[in-house]
Amino acid sequence: MAAKDYRLKDGSKVPGVTTVIGSQLAWNKGALMYWAWSQGRDGKDFRETKDAAADLGTLVHSWIESEMRGKPTPTIPPEHKEKAETAMLAFYEWRDAFKLESTGSEVSLVSELVGFGGTIDYPCLLNGRRVILDLKTSKDVYPDHRIQLAAYGRLWAENSPDDLPTGYHLLRVGKEDGGFAHYYWPSLGADVRRDIREFSSSGDPSNRSEGGRR
Repeated sequence: MAAKDYRLKDGSKVPGVTTVIGSQLAWNKGALMYWAWSQGRDGKDFRETKDAAADLGTLVHSWIESEMRGKPTPTIPPEHKEKAETAMLAFYEWRDAFKLESTGSEVSLVSELVGFGGTIDYPCLLNGRRVILDLKTSKDVYPDHRIQLAAYGRLWAENSPDDLPTGYHLLRVGKEDGGFAHYYWPSLGADVRRDIREFSSSGDPSNRSEGGRR
């Protein structure tokens, strides 16, 4: 899938959240390198297992998105059907427990103040309160996930100052056993504020050259 094109009001192109995290700051490279090494240790071709995991993760994500948008369930290939259904059972349990109410999906926003863009999976209400929610199908939660939430929170606050988030939520749905883990931060700690300042300097228009890269 091609990278989303984010632009300021004056037409200037700016980088997206995932581009800054993955390419410019490389916060998530350590986890990926360890994962590739562990696959080799177990005698597996990381390129094959990576593709299979990505396929299943994409399917589960698409299914959840369909549920939250009220659209038909996507077609699930037979080889992924059992694991995808198990993961969805976990999502349903969590959704009902927290009274999830979706107020949008794939909402793209741009920060004019800092100079970056991002697409929030699901701005929503949990137990009647505005939150920023992100969904992951990874095997663990990594530091860059919190940075991503922080960046989304900044985007939302700038564009909806009268509807500020009351918390940041990350839901990790298991691909193997369907279990799920819910992570919640009522606010962002000093370490994340430090990282988001570094993130912001990467997106700051004064630090950009043509094309949105430093």
